[in-house]
Amino acid sequence: MGRESSFHEFEKLFWQLSRKMEHLWKDIYAKTFPGSQSRIMYLLEQSGPKKMSELAGSLHITAGAVTTASNQLIEHGYITRFRDKQDRRVVHLELTEKGRTTLKALQSEGREMMRIVFGDISDSDIKRLTTIFEQASTNIEKM
Repeated sequence: MGRESSFHEFEKLFWQLSRKMEHLWKDIYAKTFPGSQSRIMYLLEQSGPKKMSELAGSLHITAGAVTTASNQLIEHGYITRFRDKQDRRVVHLELTEKGRTTLKALQSEGREMMRIVFGDISDSDIKRLTTIFEQASTNIEKM
């Protein structure tokens, strides 16, 4: 099998695996955080408190959609809303301890699922895959 043919097969399998893994992770999160809620939680975890307008821009959804989703998250105690000290018109959202704890539990469930998916792969192959993914990430950063 030539390089082009091998790369084509790799590309096909990569996209199949990516989609399947994405669906598995979404299913884990959707049980607790449906719709935009999971994406809001993820962004707040990754970057700390955010303005509602920043969340809307990052998620490519309307400010109204952020408000609706965040109201549910606030009601369940996963996030809190606070006003900016310099400009009271600006509203920020932040994870609560309950939100952090819940995300950690969901991530643990996701990691366990990944252990099942990749469980038959040897330690040396996992190390090689890690090296490959690091190189691919570096290449993306350079683009």
